[in-house]
Amino acid sequence: MYRRYARWLLACVVATLWICASAEGKHESSSSGSAFYVVGYFTEGGAKSGHYLVKDIEGSGAAKLLTHIDYAFGKVVNNRCEIGNRDVALERAYDAATSVDGTTDPTGDNKLRGTFHQLQELKRMHPELKVLLSLGGWGQSGGFTGAAQPENVKEFVRSCVDLFVKGQFADGIVEPGIFDGIDIDWEYPVNGGVEPGQPADKANFTAMMAEFRRQLDAVKPGLLLTAALPAEEEYYSNFELKEIVPYVDFLSVMAYDLHWNSEPLTAFHSALFRDRKDKTEPRLHVRYGDYAVKGFLHAKVPARKIVFGVPFYGKGWAGVDDVNHGLYQKAQGQATTPGSYRDLKQLSSADRHVFSGPVSCTLWSDHTFWSYDCPESMRVKINYIHRRHLGGVMFWELSHDTSDSELLHILTGR
Repeated sequence: MYRRYARWLLACVVATLWICASAEGKHESSSSGSAFYVVGYFTEGGAKSGHYLVKDIEGSGAAKLLTHIDYAFGKVVNNRCEIGNRDVALERAYDAATSVDGTTDPTGDNKLRGTFHQLQELKRMHPELKVLLSLGGWGQSGGFTGAAQPENVKEFVRSCVDLFVKGQFADGIVEPGIFDGIDIDWEYPVNGGVEPGQPADKANFTAMMAEFRRQLDAVKPGLLLTAALPAEEEYYSNFELKEIVPYVDFLSVMAYDLHWNSEPLTAFHSALFRDRKDKTEPRLHVRYGDYAVKGFLHAKVPARKIVFGVPFYGKGWAGVDDVNHGLYQKAQGQATTPGSYRDLKQLSSADRHVFSGPVSCTLWSDHTFWSYDCPESMRVKINYIHRRHLGGVMFWELSHDTSDSELLHILTGR
């Protein structure tokens, strides 16, 4: 056990020193003096199941470490914005034991309850905390293609601003100020994702962002507009990155899911650098975080507007032999067990390994291989973010961390 720990520690030190040395003189734009964003996604699904409530953001200590919460997700249906799950968001009543501030939700007609009311309570406790409504997500982005078309975009944006920013949630329930802006998670324009797009999506995305910016500013200057964008070049090339920059406060680069557990070989799904020993298809060898950051910088996105995304979960492959710690081995299918960091941490007898070159971690247990980010790789990544003078860090998602927010503490250094 001691020797294994020593190897982990040595790998982390070597990788950190390598980044410090290699980053000198290579950053393009500095965000010195600017705010550093710490953005975490909160899922409606976690609240629906009850396994992670808004109260847990406070109880875990995450609320005081975050600058922004992205509420996932709102829907785009028939060229309009809709609440993802009205029962969870507006109607479910929390008692004193499950509410953020220890008070029972109000009863009666025309009273705000649900996660939206819980977010309202959380913001009263943390006035500096910003909450954005994230639209779309994987498997829920099909409505964007129609909504962003020129004949629809103005009314579409108006519906989103009225619903989420002005807080016109229902007849008799108007509560502005819960959401401080909109996060766009269109996965993805033109191609990719679950729903097919069309070539016009590329220009329409830019026009949609311009319309969001115009209408948000008309309500109140300072309202936020952000977007979560892919780290794969074949997908982010379908965004007019330079043209989007004036409209957004920042762009979050999703530097994870870069390999999927549907692939025949195991691989790193969130490597920071290229692994020279990569045995996957050659076209996939450029799927790593630093490559995406350089691509965004090359496209004239200022470093201070790039927020680097990290996963609080792992990708798992099943039926994997314990060769090379399970890395680049044939798999028989996808893992069926949970892959959050808090779950993976509990596998005490697993073969854990830190790869300092690509900056990623793996875990092999009972013929199941996991690619994930452990504390050692998170420390290297946050150092990279600071050395590159990027705008901040984003992660998916809050419920995947430990109950005391171990990974979030590493990212914030607090």
